[in-house]
Amino acid sequence: MVEETKSGLEATEMETAFNMEFEDDRFRTVEVGQVIEAKVILVRDDEAYVDIGGKSDMVIPLKELTAEAVSSAKEVVKPGDIIKVMVVKAGGEDGVVLSKRRVDQEKVWEELAKDFEAGTVLTATVKEAVKGGLSLSLKGIRAFMPASQSSLGYQADLSELVGQDVQVKIIEFNAAKRRVVVSRRVVLEELKQKAEAEFYEKVEVGQRMQGKVTRITPFGAFVDLGAGVEGLIHISELSWHRVKSVDEVLKVGQTVEVVVIKVDAENKKISLSLKQIQTHPWVEAIQQFSEGQVCTGEVTKLEPFGAFVRIAPHVEGLVHISQISEKRIGKPDEVLKVGDQVTVKILRIDYENRKVSLSIKQVASDAQEQEKEAFLDGQDDQPISQNLGEFFEK
Repeated sequence: MVEETKSGLEATEMETAFNMEFEDDRFRTVEVGQVIEAKVILVRDDEAYVDIGGKSDMVIPLKELTAEAVSSAKEVVKPGDIIKVMVVKAGGEDGVVLSKRRVDQEKVWEELAKDFEAGTVLTATVKEAVKGGLSLSLKGIRAFMPASQSSLGYQADLSELVGQDVQVKIIEFNAAKRRVVVSRRVVLEELKQKAEAEFYEKVEVGQRMQGKVTRITPFGAFVDLGAGVEGLIHISELSWHRVKSVDEVLKVGQTVEVVVIKVDAENKKISLSLKQIQTHPWVEAIQQFSEGQVCTGEVTKLEPFGAFVRIAPHVEGLVHISQISEKRIGKPDEVLKVGDQVTVKILRIDYENRKVSLSIKQVASDAQEQEKEAFLDGQDDQPISQNLGEFFEK
């Protein structure tokens, strides 16, 4: 019994001496999951040596230094750095195993939780296409993006996004389960809405724009004006000439210049015109005429207030009822009928409103005036009679 007690005391004294030895070496008692500070002593390509206050320096392999794809530990830390590391193992054959990567990831999870709550837009790198979507690296954490959240429309080939940096928002977050689900579509929708709002603030009726034809329908063509905004060219606004089918004029993918003729910001609708970019046929045809000119035309329409006469293709003028005849008439059809060929005088050309005022009456008046002037001119050529005898002899 005495011998056993003595042996116990010797063992206790040895244990105390052992602990004191490590205490002198500033050795810390560590536990799995504990985060401690370490000073980087030496860095090699595949590992780093750190001092955590023990008798010997500890080794951190490259895979535990960072989750990023790097070729050397020297890209991550340098001698003299004070870093935080997590105790992954304590005891056993491996002794104490430390990880800087785990600490960094825990910090990232905390940041992601805040980003999720705040709805922050983040940048992630698409790593690979997986079943049902894409795998991304988000601040070094693996995140999943469903195929339906990859774009605004249908993304036929998800592999096209692999290797790209994309902007996303976290739509599902569970730190305990290490689950992060992100959406690119949400960000694109917000950007589209913002661009649309800015577009409708600036666009004005009469503004000329360029766009690309995206769709053709029986009633017109849709044109992409940028900022996710589409405008419609109604079939009646395609040409000054009659158009039977939209595809006679436009093709999908064609770039066109258009003019804005109506803006409905509330309902997000824009009406466009292609023909108003072109010179009106009336403008070209009227160049051959001038005010005061006499020309021929065809009566095309009779109204109570006058008659319309076509003097050239695309050019019709109005002969007011007061300018039809020197005699007073009650209605134009008392003198004219549709299809009659008439001679008219151009009284006025209104270029701004594309209108022409004509007169039939003044053609006759001018003719009478010319006959009178010709007669008088002829009389001027005759010698003046000296007496009545000479006059009557004539």
